[in-house]
Amino acid sequence: MSGVTLASLTNQKLDTARRFIQQSQESGEAWLNVGLESSAIFQLRSALNGLLKEVSTAYSLSGSLDVANLLLEAEKKQIMIPVLTELADLLSRSDSWCFQLNQAYLVQFECRASASSVVQGDNLIGRGSDAGASVSLYLAKLIELVLRFREESSEY
Repeated sequence: MSGVTLASLTNQKLDTARRFIQQSQESGEAWLNVGLESSAIFQLRSALNGLLKEVSTAYSLSGSLDVANLLLEAEKKQIMIPVLTELADLLSRSDSWCFQLNQAYLVQFECRASASSVVQGDNLIGRGSDAGASVSLYLAKLIELVLRFREESSEY
């Protein structure tokens, strides 16, 4: 894997998720769409982990994949990392795309109860048979976050 950067690995995960979403929207087979969207969710969660690895490397942190641990470590080093602060906020709010991505991941891959039973409210992102709209939103928001982090970190 010489020459492969953390950013390119994250990009590959994002592109794979995009392709799964696209395939699920083009397929007329409901049984296949569920599998493709589940695969996209896995790739998106992996891309989020990739972003956390990028942050860890850029700021010489431990490499943890836990936002709270990375934030504590940054505070101990007396550095402010906007992307970690934003992720911590997103993960604490049940109406955020990041929280809902995590819930979708837990539902799909850890056989947990459905996210719809956890999150209540009128401003929810669509779930279930929304033709990939939720997963597409997760992808768009994660790409936006990754690009913003890379832009901010390249300024220093």
